Amino acid sequence: MRYSDLKSKKIMFVAMLNIIIVVLEFIFGFISNSLALITDAVHNLGDVLALFVALIASYYALKSATSKMTFGYIRFEMMAAFVNSLFLCITMIYVLYEAAIRFMNPVLIDAKSVIVVASVALVVNSISAYLLRDNPDLHSHEHHHEDLNVKAAYLHMFGDAVISLGVVLGAVMTLYFQVLYIDPLLTFVFGTYILISSFKVLKKSFLSLIDANINGTKEYEELLLSFEEICAVHDIHLTLPSSKDKYFSAHIVLKSSKSLEEIEHLIENIRFSLKENFGVTHVIIQPETTKYMQTNDCYCISH
Repeated sequence: MRYSDLKSKKIMFVAMLNIIIVVLEFIFGFISNSLALITDAVHNLGDVLALFVALIASYYALKSATSKMTFGYIRFEMMAAFVNSLFLCITMIYVLYEAAIRFMNPVLIDAKSVIVVASVALVVNSISAYLLRDNPDLHSHEHHHEDLNVKAAYLHMFGDAVISLGVVLGAVMTLYFQVLYIDPLLTFVFGTYILISSFKVLKKSFLSLIDANINGTKEYEELLLSFEEICAVHDIHLTLPSSKDKYFSAHIVLKSSKSLEEIEHLIENIRFSLKENFGVTHVIIQPETTKYMQTNDCYCISH
């Protein structure tokens, strides 16, 4: 079985398991008045959506570019990540608001139901993390990025297992010590963690969609100018259309006229350096003569 097929089957199975947990946690969360359980359900729902997005993105990533979709479907991942993270952020803000009210006005929860459901969630999330754990037999240079995607999914499931364990411990304390504020307190802690994590994804996906580069291009400029054949660079553009792709383009001003073979050799060296130093996956370089150093139509950086 191919690695991509095995990965898809594992992710689909894990998603199905977590859908069951989401339904159970929502139902018993409302029945038992446990905000912590509902928070965990929302978090699991977000992860399920992310898993399905990963599957769909993997499918579309295999589709070739067309005359209409000249870049293929490379933006799909970031668009889906933006929608999912926005949904989680809005939901968590509401959950935190409810937790604050519940903390000031504690409500008795059905701790036994919470313990049972959260324990089931703990087992399922642990199994999910085990299935998605790092497998050395699947490593290869060809599937390096896919391995990273599976690792990210594994970390999500491991985090869910930790949160489920926290819900169980909180319910046990409520059951035996009758401390009513434990549930909203756990909700606030987990909700804040999820909100911060989701906001990071929201920010990254939004910046990707508007072609922003938060790290700047100074290091890229310095790398280009380190080549002795280049005296200046301008119109540098860097975009991150997906989590594993980095597109770079620039105009380079050559010190002297060169043959086509020499220019091709230079561009090949630049492409190799950009990939090795910054992980650039797609490079467009336009070579020019020194007359472009005098133009007012571009921002030019020179030695």
